Amino acid sequence: MNEKRGLNIILISSIIAIFVSLYLTYIHYSDTSSFCDISQGLSCDIVNRSLYSEIFGIPVSFMSLVVFYFIALITMSALRNKKIFGLYKKDIINLIFWLMVISILLALYLIYIELFVLYSICVLCVLLDIMILIIFIMAMKLRGEK
Repeated sequence: MNEKRGLNIILISSIIAIFVSLYLTYIHYSDTSSFCDISQGLSCDIVNRSLYSEIFGIPVSFMSLVVFYFIALITMSALRNKKIFGLYKKDIINLIFWLMVISILLALYLIYIELFVLYSICVLCVLLDIMILIIFIMAMKLRGEK
């Protein structure tokens, strides 16, 4: 795979995830219902406002916003072949890979909570899970080429 193409896919996926995370963070604190509150079984509101939507009082959606913003920032640096935070392109790709490993583990836990505790799926959370997988696969492919 072309390195530039892989990094662009990571960047685009991160930007999509930033907007989704931003919306979910807004909805977490808002009194209004989200557009994806479709039914009892498909409800971003049920999932996003549940006891499980926060870790140490911080919304999971806000944590994902920070992580994806960071990934977008370091990916842009890698695309420009510039060192950032003391990291070269190879280090940036490895960091993205390991951030996605942690994200996948957290996502699996949250999917379990959605399916077997809350009995409700958050459509936007599923979209974030897909972005995590795309970024993970791209980082894995880029690591394999080094």
